[in-house]
Amino acid sequence: MRRKKLHFSVIALTAILVAACAGDNGRYPSLAVRDIERFQGQFAVSSPDPAPPIRPIASSQDVSQLVERASQSHQAFADAQPGVANSVMRARGAPINSLAYSDALVALSGLTSLRSETAITLGDLDSLAADSAITFAPYGEMAAARALVLDLLSEQDRALADLWEDLDQ
Repeated sequence: MRRKKLHFSVIALTAILVAACAGDNGRYPSLAVRDIERFQGQFAVSSPDPAPPIRPIASSQDVSQLVERASQSHQAFADAQPGVANSVMRARGAPINSLAYSDALVALSGLTSLRSETAITLGDLDSLAADSAITFAPYGEMAAARALVLDLLSEQDRALADLWEDLDQ
């Protein structure tokens, strides 16, 4: 019984507090639309200015320069690859703490660095492609350039994977 009285008291007190919070007493402004908020008058309608012509962010020359840069870094990779392969062959079967093994690791890291230069060019092409997409500029030439650089990177990735596999044997 005592518990019921306590529950009733808590409910009654809560109801009183809620009712006190809900009271307005005219202290708050009305949320009704005011006269100043109603539409009045007329606005002159002007003809819109024609949209400026869309110009590409990157020119064909910019794209061809990036492709040339990727080709140069790929050529540097291809030129360095035989020397790295020789270092890997000398390190094959050598203990991990040997000079031949550490030389092969250094050579592989240098080759990986050359691969990164090609990947940076792909990033630059991606950035130009994103800028062109924002301005609705033609994308075909950049897509072809990206495909070419991706092919170069795939070739480099395969070569690096083969060299690492040779080192691990």
